[in-house]
Amino acid sequence: MRRCLPIIGFCVVLLSFGNLKAQDASGTSVVIYSTDKTQAVTATSADTLYAVKEIYITGNKRTRNSTILRELPFKKLDTYPLSVLIENLEQTKRQLINTGLFRTVVVYLKSIEDQDAYVNIEVEEKWYFFPQPFLRLANGTFSQWNQRGRNLDHLNYGIRLTQYNFSGRNDKVHLQLTNGYSRKIALQYQGLYFDKDLKWWSNINIAHGKSRELNYATENNKLLAVKNPDGFLYEFFQTSFDLVYRPAIKTRHQLTIGYISNRIGDTVAKLNENYSSNNTYHYPYISYGVSFTDYDFNSYPTRGKAGEVSLHKAGINSPVNLWQLSTKATKYWPVGKRGYFTSMVAGMIKLPFKQPYITQGFLGYGDAFLQGYENYIVDGVAGAYTKQTIAFNVINTQVTLPMNKRFKSLRNVPFKVYVKGFANAGYVHNPNQTLRNELNNRMLYSTGFGLDIVAFTDLVFKIEWSFNQLGQNAVYMHQ
Repeated sequence: MRRCLPIIGFCVVLLSFGNLKAQDASGTSVVIYSTDKTQAVTATSADTLYAVKEIYITGNKRTRNSTILRELPFKKLDTYPLSVLIENLEQTKRQLINTGLFRTVVVYLKSIEDQDAYVNIEVEEKWYFFPQPFLRLANGTFSQWNQRGRNLDHLNYGIRLTQYNFSGRNDKVHLQLTNGYSRKIALQYQGLYFDKDLKWWSNINIAHGKSRELNYATENNKLLAVKNPDGFLYEFFQTSFDLVYRPAIKTRHQLTIGYISNRIGDTVAKLNENYSSNNTYHYPYISYGVSFTDYDFNSYPTRGKAGEVSLHKAGINSPVNLWQLSTKATKYWPVGKRGYFTSMVAGMIKLPFKQPYITQGFLGYGDAFLQGYENYIVDGVAGAYTKQTIAFNVINTQVTLPMNKRFKSLRNVPFKVYVKGFANAGYVHNPNQTLRNELNNRMLYSTGFGLDIVAFTDLVFKIEWSFNQLGQNAVYMHQ
Protein backbone atom coordinates (compact mmCIF):
# COMPACT_ATOMS: atom_id res chain seq x y z
CA MET A 1 0.00 0.00 0.00
CA ARG A 2 2.82 2.39 0.88
CA ARG A 3 4.41 1.73 -2.52
CA CYS A 4 1.20 2.88 -4.24
CA LEU A 5 1.03 6.22 -2.42
CA PRO A 6 3.71 7.97 -4.55
CA ILE A 7 1.99 6.80 -7.75
CA ILE A 8 -1.42 7.99 -6.53
CA GLY A 9 0.06 11.33 -5.52
CA PHE A 10 1.72 11.76 -8.92
CA CYS A 11 -1.60 11.06 -10.68
CA VAL A 12 -3.41 13.60 -8.50
CA VAL A 13 -0.81 16.23 -9.40
CA LEU A 14 -1.21 15.50 -13.12
CA LEU A 15 -5.01 15.68 -12.90
CA SER A 16 -4.84 18.92 -10.95
CA PHE A 17 -2.48 20.43 -13.51
CA GLY A 18 -4.76 19.40 -16.35
CA ASN A 19 -7.75 20.92 -14.57
CA LEU A 20 -5.79 24.11 -13.98
CA LYS A 21 -4.97 24.32 -17.68
CA ALA A 22 -8.64 23.89 -18.58
CA GLN A 23 -9.69 26.61 -16.16
CA ASP A 24 -6.99 28.91 -17.47
CA ALA A 25 -8.32 28.54 -21.00
CA SER A 26 -11.63 30.16 -20.12
CA GLY A 27 -11.13 31.95 -16.83
CA THR A 28 -7.74 33.71 -16.63
CA SER A 29 -7.29 35.09 -20.13
CA VAL A 30 -7.17 38.82 -20.80
CA VAL A 31 -10.41 40.70 -21.47
CA ILE A 32 -10.25 42.20 -24.97
CA TYR A 33 -13.68 43.82 -24.99
CA SER A 34 -16.71 44.11 -22.74
CA THR A 35 -20.16 45.66 -23.17
CA ASP A 36 -19.83 46.73 -19.55
CA LYS A 37 -18.15 50.10 -20.06
CA THR A 38 -16.65 50.02 -16.59
CA GLN A 39 -14.26 47.27 -17.64
CA ALA A 40 -10.96 47.88 -19.37
CA VAL A 41 -10.53 47.37 -23.10
CA THR A 42 -7.30 45.75 -24.24
CA ALA A 43 -5.89 46.91 -27.57
CA THR A 44 -5.06 44.35 -30.24
CA SER A 45 -4.08 44.24 -33.89
CA ALA A 46 -6.87 45.09 -36.34
CA ASP A 47 -5.67 42.31 -38.67
CA THR A 48 -6.15 39.55 -36.11
CA LEU A 49 -8.97 37.11 -36.82
CA TYR A 50 -10.74 35.47 -33.91
CA ALA A 51 -12.60 32.18 -34.03
CA VAL A 52 -15.44 31.82 -31.53
CA LYS A 53 -14.20 28.74 -29.72
CA GLU A 54 -16.73 28.63 -26.88
CA ILE A 55 -19.75 30.58 -25.64
CA TYR A 56 -20.25 30.53 -21.86
CA ILE A 57 -23.59 31.55 -20.36
CA THR A 58 -24.04 32.31 -16.66
CA GLY A 59 -26.82 33.71 -14.49
CA ASN A 60 -29.76 32.05 -16.24
CA LYS A 61 -31.72 29.95 -13.76
CA ARG A 62 -34.98 29.52 -15.69
CA THR A 63 -34.08 30.57 -19.21
CA ARG A 64 -32.69 27.80 -21.39
CA ASN A 65 -29.33 28.23 -23.06
CA SER A 66 -30.95 27.56 -26.44
CA THR A 67 -33.25 30.55 -25.94
CA ILE A 68 -30.25 32.81 -25.35
CA LEU A 69 -28.21 31.34 -28.20
CA ARG A 70 -31.17 31.92 -30.55
CA GLU A 71 -30.66 35.69 -30.19
CA LEU A 72 -26.95 35.69 -31.03
CA PRO A 73 -25.83 37.04 -34.43
CA PHE A 74 -22.96 34.53 -34.41
CA LYS A 75 -22.31 30.91 -33.46
CA LYS A 76 -19.44 28.68 -32.43
CA LEU A 77 -16.51 28.41 -34.85
CA ASP A 78 -17.47 31.61 -36.70
CA THR A 79 -14.40 33.74 -37.49
CA TYR A 80 -14.36 37.55 -37.48
CA PRO A 81 -11.96 40.46 -37.30
CA LEU A 82 -12.04 42.13 -33.91
CA SER A 83 -14.13 45.12 -35.06
CA VAL A 84 -16.88 42.88 -36.47
CA LEU A 85 -16.86 40.64 -33.42
CA ILE A 86 -17.24 43.68 -31.16
CA GLU A 87 -20.26 44.83 -33.19
CA ASN A 88 -21.76 41.36 -32.73
CA LEU A 89 -21.20 41.53 -28.98
CA GLU A 90 -23.04 44.85 -28.78
CA GLN A 91 -25.87 43.50 -30.92
CA THR A 92 -26.05 40.43 -28.68
CA LYS A 93 -26.60 42.65 -25.65
CA ARG A 94 -29.34 44.61 -27.42
CA GLN A 95 -31.09 41.48 -28.61
CA LEU A 96 -31.05 39.84 -25.18
CA ILE A 97 -32.36 43.00 -23.49
CA ASN A 98 -35.09 43.24 -26.14
CA THR A 99 -36.37 39.77 -25.26
CA GLY A 100 -37.68 41.28 -22.03
CA LEU A 101 -36.27 38.37 -20.04
CA PHE A 102 -33.30 40.01 -18.35
CA ARG A 103 -32.67 42.95 -16.06
CA THR A 104 -29.01 43.23 -17.04
CA VAL A 105 -26.81 41.68 -19.72
CA VAL A 106 -23.02 41.84 -19.97
CA VAL A 107 -21.19 40.27 -22.92
CA TYR A 108 -17.41 40.17 -23.05
CA LEU A 109 -14.70 38.60 -25.14
CA LYS A 110 -11.60 36.76 -23.95
CA SER A 111 -8.80 35.68 -26.26
CA ILE A 112 -6.42 32.83 -25.60
CA GLU A 113 -3.73 31.07 -27.56
CA ASP A 114 -3.86 30.91 -31.37
CA GLN A 115 -6.55 33.63 -31.63
CA ASP A 116 -9.33 31.44 -30.24
CA ALA A 117 -12.03 33.71 -28.76
CA TYR A 118 -14.09 32.83 -25.73
CA VAL A 119 -17.38 34.75 -25.38
CA ASN A 120 -18.92 35.08 -21.94
CA ILE A 121 -22.57 36.12 -21.50
CA GLU A 122 -23.70 37.11 -18.01
CA VAL A 123 -27.42 37.72 -17.49
CA GLU A 124 -29.59 38.63 -14.54
CA GLU A 125 -33.18 37.43 -14.91
CA LYS A 126 -36.26 39.47 -14.05
CA TRP A 127 -39.20 38.35 -11.97
CA TYR A 128 -41.31 36.18 -14.22
CA PHE A 129 -44.55 35.86 -12.26
CA PHE A 130 -46.74 38.95 -12.02
CA PRO A 131 -50.11 38.98 -10.25
CA GLN A 132 -51.64 42.33 -11.22
CA PRO A 133 -54.85 43.45 -9.51
CA PHE A 134 -56.49 46.26 -11.48
CA LEU A 135 -59.22 48.87 -11.29
CA ARG A 136 -59.97 50.43 -14.65
CA LEU A 137 -62.62 52.12 -16.74
CA ALA A 138 -65.14 49.81 -18.36
CA ASN A 139 -65.56 51.97 -21.43
CA GLY A 140 -63.79 54.92 -23.05
CA THR A 141 -60.90 57.09 -21.88
CA PHE A 142 -60.39 58.81 -18.53
CA SER A 143 -61.36 62.17 -20.03
CA GLN A 144 -64.58 60.68 -21.43
CA TRP A 145 -65.37 59.10 -18.04
CA ASN A 146 -64.71 62.43 -16.35
CA GLN A 147 -67.09 64.20 -18.74
CA ARG A 148 -69.81 61.63 -17.93
CA GLY A 149 -69.69 62.45 -14.22
CA ARG A 150 -67.11 59.93 -12.89
CA ASN A 151 -69.67 57.25 -12.09
CA LEU A 152 -67.99 54.60 -9.92
CA ASP A 153 -70.44 51.96 -11.14
CA HIS A 154 -68.74 52.16 -14.54
CA LEU A 155 -65.50 50.64 -13.26
CA ASN A 156 -64.11 47.16 -13.71
CA TYR A 157 -61.94 45.31 -11.23
CA GLY A 158 -60.10 42.04 -11.37
CA ILE A 159 -56.73 40.38 -11.58
CA ARG A 160 -54.34 39.50 -14.36
CA LEU A 161 -51.96 36.61 -13.71
CA THR A 162 -48.94 36.48 -16.00
CA GLN A 163 -46.21 33.86 -16.01
CA TYR A 164 -43.41 35.00 -18.29
CA ASN A 165 -40.78 32.55 -19.48
CA PHE A 166 -43.13 29.69 -18.58
CA SER A 167 -40.92 26.85 -19.88
CA GLY A 168 -37.67 28.80 -20.15
CA ARG A 169 -38.24 29.50 -23.87
CA ASN A 170 -39.61 33.04 -23.51
CA ASP A 171 -43.18 31.77 -23.64
CA LYS A 172 -46.00 33.45 -21.70
CA VAL A 173 -49.25 32.46 -20.02
CA HIS A 174 -51.87 35.13 -19.28
CA LEU A 175 -55.08 34.63 -17.28
CA GLN A 176 -57.38 37.61 -16.80
CA LEU A 177 -60.48 37.66 -14.62
CA THR A 178 -62.67 40.78 -14.80
CA ASN A 179 -65.79 41.69 -12.84
CA GLY A 180 -67.81 44.83 -12.23
CA TYR A 181 -69.52 46.80 -14.97
CA SER A 182 -68.26 44.18 -17.42
CA ARG A 183 -67.30 40.55 -17.00
CA LYS A 184 -64.55 38.77 -18.84
CA ILE A 185 -62.34 35.72 -18.64
CA ALA A 186 -59.39 35.44 -21.03
CA LEU A 187 -56.63 32.87 -21.39
CA GLN A 188 -53.58 33.25 -23.61
CA TYR A 189 -50.58 31.03 -24.22
CA GLN A 190 -47.85 32.54 -26.35
CA GLY A 191 -44.78 30.64 -27.48
CA LEU A 192 -45.56 26.96 -28.06
CA TYR A 193 -42.42 26.04 -30.02
CA PHE A 194 -42.31 23.30 -32.64
CA ASP A 195 -38.61 23.03 -33.50
CA LYS A 196 -35.29 22.98 -31.67
CA ASP A 197 -34.07 26.08 -33.55
CA LEU A 198 -36.98 28.08 -32.07
CA LYS A 199 -38.05 29.40 -35.47
CA TRP A 200 -41.64 28.08 -35.45
CA TRP A 201 -44.16 28.56 -32.67
CA SER A 202 -47.84 29.18 -32.03
CA ASN A 203 -50.07 31.30 -29.82
CA ILE A 204 -53.52 30.35 -28.52
CA ASN A 205 -56.11 32.91 -27.35
CA ILE A 206 -59.57 32.36 -25.84
CA ALA A 207 -61.86 35.02 -24.35
CA HIS A 208 -65.49 35.23 -23.24
CA GLY A 209 -67.26 38.21 -21.74
CA LYS A 210 -70.37 40.31 -21.18
CA SER A 211 -70.95 44.05 -20.88
CA ARG A 212 -73.76 46.27 -19.63
CA GLU A 213 -72.67 49.05 -21.98
CA LEU A 214 -71.92 49.10 -25.69
CA ASN A 215 -70.73 51.81 -28.05
CA TYR A 216 -73.28 51.78 -30.84
CA ALA A 217 -72.27 54.84 -32.91
CA THR A 218 -69.88 57.79 -33.22
CA GLU A 219 -71.21 61.37 -33.20
CA ASN A 220 -69.10 64.55 -33.06
CA ASN A 221 -66.20 62.07 -33.07
CA LYS A 222 -67.23 60.83 -29.61
CA LEU A 223 -68.49 57.36 -28.84
CA LEU A 224 -72.21 57.04 -28.12
CA ALA A 225 -72.98 54.36 -25.59
CA VAL A 226 -76.17 52.60 -24.61
CA LYS A 227 -76.45 51.16 -21.09
CA ASN A 228 -78.50 48.53 -19.32
CA PRO A 229 -77.62 48.55 -15.58
CA ASP A 230 -79.96 45.61 -14.92
CA GLY A 231 -78.61 43.27 -17.57
CA PHE A 232 -76.04 42.72 -20.31
CA LEU A 233 -76.37 44.31 -23.74
CA TYR A 234 -73.40 42.58 -25.29
CA GLU A 235 -71.90 39.10 -25.08
CA PHE A 236 -68.91 37.81 -27.00
CA PHE A 237 -66.73 34.76 -27.52
CA GLN A 238 -63.41 34.97 -29.35
CA THR A 239 -60.72 32.43 -30.11
CA SER A 240 -57.67 32.49 -32.36
CA PHE A 241 -54.60 30.48 -33.29
CA ASP A 242 -51.37 32.13 -34.46
CA LEU A 243 -48.62 30.37 -36.39
CA VAL A 244 -45.39 32.39 -36.20
CA TYR A 245 -42.22 31.90 -38.23
CA ARG A 246 -39.05 33.78 -37.34
CA PRO A 247 -36.40 32.84 -39.92
CA ALA A 248 -33.97 35.51 -38.71
CA ILE A 249 -33.50 37.61 -35.62
CA LYS A 250 -35.21 40.72 -37.01
CA THR A 251 -37.92 39.29 -39.30
CA ARG A 252 -41.21 37.66 -38.30
CA HIS A 253 -44.12 36.16 -40.25
CA GLN A 254 -47.48 35.48 -38.60
CA LEU A 255 -50.57 33.65 -39.85
CA THR A 256 -53.68 34.00 -37.68
CA ILE A 257 -56.95 32.06 -37.90
CA GLY A 258 -59.79 33.06 -35.59
CA TYR A 259 -63.50 32.96 -34.88
CA ILE A 260 -65.76 35.61 -33.32
CA SER A 261 -69.30 35.18 -32.00
CA ASN A 262 -71.26 38.21 -30.74
CA ARG A 263 -74.75 38.83 -29.43
CA ILE A 264 -76.22 42.31 -28.96
CA GLY A 265 -79.48 43.54 -27.49
CA ASP A 266 -82.42 44.67 -29.61
CA THR A 267 -81.88 48.22 -28.36
CA VAL A 268 -78.56 48.49 -30.21
CA ALA A 269 -80.04 47.57 -33.58
CA LYS A 270 -82.84 50.13 -33.10
CA LEU A 271 -80.39 52.93 -32.29
CA ASN A 272 -78.05 52.20 -35.22
CA GLU A 273 -79.32 50.16 -38.14
CA ASN A 274 -75.81 50.11 -39.61
CA TYR A 275 -74.26 48.58 -36.47
CA SER A 276 -74.80 45.05 -37.79
CA SER A 277 -77.35 43.28 -39.94
CA ASN A 278 -78.16 40.77 -37.18
CA ASN A 279 -78.43 40.77 -33.38
CA THR A 280 -76.37 37.59 -33.31
CA TYR A 281 -73.48 37.41 -35.72
CA HIS A 282 -70.61 34.97 -36.11
CA TYR A 283 -67.74 35.11 -38.53
CA PRO A 284 -64.29 33.60 -39.06
CA TYR A 285 -61.23 35.62 -39.96
CA ILE A 286 -57.75 35.01 -41.27
CA SER A 287 -54.77 37.34 -41.49
CA TYR A 288 -51.15 37.28 -42.55
CA GLY A 289 -48.48 39.77 -41.58
CA VAL A 290 -44.75 40.23 -41.89
CA SER A 291 -42.67 42.58 -39.74
CA PHE A 292 -39.06 43.71 -39.52
CA THR A 293 -37.62 45.29 -36.37
CA ASP A 294 -34.10 46.63 -35.97
CA TYR A 295 -34.08 48.90 -32.91
CA ASP A 296 -31.37 49.56 -30.39
CA PHE A 297 -33.91 48.98 -27.58
CA ASN A 298 -37.49 47.98 -28.30
CA SER A 299 -39.06 49.61 -25.24
CA TYR A 300 -37.67 53.08 -26.08
CA PRO A 301 -35.83 53.19 -29.41
CA THR A 302 -33.47 56.01 -30.28
CA ARG A 303 -31.79 54.35 -33.28
CA GLY A 304 -32.96 51.90 -35.94
CA LYS A 305 -35.96 51.17 -38.12
CA ALA A 306 -39.04 48.94 -38.27
CA GLY A 307 -41.76 48.09 -40.74
CA GLU A 308 -44.81 45.86 -40.99
CA VAL A 309 -47.54 45.00 -43.46
CA SER A 310 -50.61 42.81 -42.92
CA LEU A 311 -53.60 41.56 -44.89
CA HIS A 312 -56.79 40.69 -42.99
CA LYS A 313 -59.95 38.95 -44.21
CA ALA A 314 -62.98 38.86 -41.90
CA GLY A 315 -66.26 37.14 -42.72
CA ILE A 316 -67.44 35.73 -46.01
CA ASN A 317 -70.65 37.50 -46.87
CA SER A 318 -73.09 38.84 -44.30
CA PRO A 319 -72.99 40.39 -41.72
CA VAL A 320 -69.23 40.95 -42.12
CA ASN A 321 -67.31 40.97 -45.38
CA LEU A 322 -64.01 42.79 -44.97
CA TRP A 323 -60.65 42.93 -46.70
CA GLN A 324 -58.15 45.10 -44.84
CA LEU A 325 -54.60 46.08 -45.80
CA SER A 326 -52.46 47.81 -43.14
CA THR A 327 -48.91 49.14 -43.30
CA LYS A 328 -46.58 50.94 -40.90
CA ALA A 329 -42.98 52.14 -41.11
CA THR A 330 -40.78 53.88 -38.52
CA LYS A 331 -37.26 55.26 -38.73
CA TYR A 332 -34.96 56.79 -36.08
CA TRP A 333 -32.01 59.07 -36.96
CA PRO A 334 -29.35 60.29 -34.51
CA VAL A 335 -29.21 64.03 -33.80
CA GLY A 336 -25.84 64.69 -32.28
CA LYS A 337 -24.72 62.39 -29.49
CA ARG A 338 -27.74 62.77 -27.22
CA GLY A 339 -30.69 63.26 -29.51
CA TYR A 340 -32.77 61.57 -32.16
CA PHE A 341 -35.38 62.35 -34.80
CA THR A 342 -38.06 59.82 -35.64
CA SER A 343 -40.70 59.64 -38.35
CA MET A 344 -43.57 57.16 -38.46
CA VAL A 345 -46.04 56.65 -41.32
CA ALA A 346 -49.04 54.30 -41.16
CA GLY A 347 -51.94 53.62 -43.48
CA MET A 348 -54.95 51.35 -43.91
CA ILE A 349 -57.63 50.60 -46.50
CA LYS A 350 -60.79 48.49 -46.10
CA LEU A 351 -62.74 46.96 -48.96
CA PRO A 352 -65.50 47.20 -49.92
CA PHE A 353 -65.95 50.78 -48.73
CA LYS A 354 -69.48 50.04 -47.55
CA GLN A 355 -68.89 48.58 -44.09
CA PRO A 356 -71.03 48.15 -40.98
CA TYR A 357 -70.19 50.26 -37.94
CA ILE A 358 -68.40 47.40 -36.18
CA THR A 359 -65.63 47.30 -38.82
CA GLN A 360 -65.10 51.06 -39.31
CA GLY A 361 -62.68 51.67 -36.43
CA PHE A 362 -59.53 53.64 -37.31
CA LEU A 363 -57.98 56.43 -35.19
CA GLY A 364 -58.58 56.48 -31.46
CA TYR A 365 -58.27 52.73 -30.88
CA GLY A 366 -55.19 51.19 -29.27
CA ASP A 367 -51.93 52.82 -30.35
CA ALA A 368 -53.45 54.32 -33.54
CA PHE A 369 -54.07 57.94 -32.58
CA LEU A 370 -52.89 61.50 -33.19
CA GLN A 371 -51.41 63.33 -30.22
CA GLY A 372 -53.83 66.08 -29.23
CA TYR A 373 -56.84 64.03 -30.38
CA GLU A 374 -56.77 61.40 -27.64
CA ASN A 375 -60.40 62.14 -26.70
CA TYR A 376 -61.69 61.72 -30.24
CA ILE A 377 -62.66 58.77 -32.41
CA VAL A 378 -62.18 58.98 -36.18
CA ASP A 379 -63.83 56.03 -37.93
CA GLY A 380 -63.30 55.23 -41.59
CA VAL A 381 -62.41 52.80 -44.34
CA ALA A 382 -59.23 54.40 -45.71
CA GLY A 383 -56.60 56.80 -44.50
CA ALA A 384 -53.10 57.45 -43.27
CA TYR A 385 -51.32 59.35 -40.52
CA THR A 386 -47.79 60.34 -39.67
CA LYS A 387 -45.91 61.36 -36.52
CA GLN A 388 -42.60 63.21 -36.26
CA THR A 389 -40.64 63.65 -33.02
CA ILE A 390 -37.32 65.24 -32.14
CA ALA A 391 -35.96 64.52 -28.66
CA PHE A 392 -32.83 65.19 -26.63
CA ASN A 393 -31.55 63.38 -23.57
CA VAL A 394 -31.22 65.89 -20.70
CA ILE A 395 -30.78 63.47 -17.80
CA ASN A 396 -28.86 60.21 -17.93
CA THR A 397 -28.03 58.89 -14.49
CA GLN A 398 -28.56 56.06 -12.04
CA VAL A 399 -30.73 56.18 -8.95
CA THR A 400 -29.21 54.38 -5.97
CA LEU A 401 -31.62 52.18 -4.02
CA PRO A 402 -31.11 50.11 -0.85
CA MET A 403 -29.25 46.86 -1.37
CA ASN A 404 -31.35 44.03 -2.74
CA LYS A 405 -29.83 40.63 -2.08
CA ARG A 406 -31.64 38.84 -4.86
CA PHE A 407 -31.23 41.48 -7.56
CA LYS A 408 -27.96 43.29 -7.02
CA SER A 409 -28.56 45.46 -10.09
CA LEU A 410 -31.44 47.17 -8.25
CA ARG A 411 -28.84 49.10 -6.30
CA ASN A 412 -28.39 51.34 -9.34
CA VAL A 413 -31.50 51.91 -11.47
CA PRO A 414 -30.87 53.54 -14.88
CA PHE A 415 -32.93 56.73 -15.21
CA LYS A 416 -33.21 58.90 -18.32
CA VAL A 417 -35.26 61.93 -19.24
CA TYR A 418 -35.81 63.20 -22.77
CA VAL A 419 -37.30 66.57 -23.71
CA LYS A 420 -39.13 66.45 -27.03
CA GLY A 421 -41.23 68.27 -29.58
CA PHE A 422 -43.64 66.58 -32.00
CA ALA A 423 -45.99 67.16 -34.92
CA ASN A 424 -48.76 64.90 -36.28
CA ALA A 425 -50.91 64.84 -39.40
CA GLY A 426 -53.57 62.46 -40.64
CA TYR A 427 -56.59 61.92 -42.86
CA VAL A 428 -59.43 59.38 -42.57
CA HIS A 429 -62.00 58.82 -45.32
CA ASN A 430 -65.48 57.58 -44.38
CA PRO A 431 -68.32 57.51 -46.94
CA ASN A 432 -70.60 55.62 -44.53
CA GLN A 433 -71.38 58.47 -42.11
CA THR A 434 -74.96 58.68 -40.80
CA LEU A 435 -74.15 61.13 -37.98
CA ARG A 436 -72.13 64.34 -37.86
CA ASN A 437 -68.38 63.77 -37.40
CA GLU A 438 -66.40 66.83 -38.42
CA LEU A 439 -62.97 65.23 -38.09
CA ASN A 440 -63.69 62.72 -40.86
CA ASN A 441 -62.79 63.44 -44.48
CA ARG A 442 -60.44 66.32 -43.64
CA MET A 443 -56.78 66.82 -42.88
CA LEU A 444 -55.95 66.81 -39.18
CA TYR A 445 -52.91 68.43 -37.58
CA SER A 446 -51.46 68.69 -34.08
CA THR A 447 -48.24 69.63 -32.38
CA GLY A 448 -46.79 69.83 -28.90
CA PHE A 449 -43.91 69.13 -26.59
CA GLY A 450 -43.26 66.96 -23.57
CA LEU A 451 -41.04 64.74 -21.47
CA ASP A 452 -40.24 61.04 -21.78
CA ILE A 453 -39.10 59.32 -18.59
CA VAL A 454 -37.30 55.98 -18.98
CA ALA A 455 -36.47 53.84 -15.93
CA PHE A 456 -34.83 50.40 -15.86
CA THR A 457 -34.83 49.12 -19.46
CA ASP A 458 -38.56 48.97 -20.23
CA LEU A 459 -40.51 51.35 -17.96
CA VAL A 460 -41.54 54.42 -19.97
CA PHE A 461 -43.78 57.35 -18.94
CA LYS A 462 -44.70 60.14 -21.37
CA ILE A 463 -46.05 63.54 -20.35
CA GLU A 464 -47.23 65.60 -23.34
CA TRP A 465 -48.79 69.02 -23.80
CA SER A 466 -50.59 68.83 -27.13
CA PHE A 467 -52.30 71.44 -29.35
CA ASN A 468 -54.75 70.56 -32.12
CA GLN A 469 -56.28 72.54 -34.97
CA LEU A 470 -59.58 72.88 -33.08
CA GLY A 471 -57.87 75.39 -30.81
CA GLN A 472 -57.74 72.92 -27.93
CA ASN A 473 -54.76 72.08 -25.77
CA ALA A 474 -54.34 69.66 -22.89
CA VAL A 475 -51.77 67.61 -20.99
CA TYR A 476 -51.85 63.86 -21.60
CA MET A 477 -49.98 61.01 -19.99
CA HIS A 478 -49.06 57.77 -21.73
CA GLN A 479 -47.28 54.65 -20.60
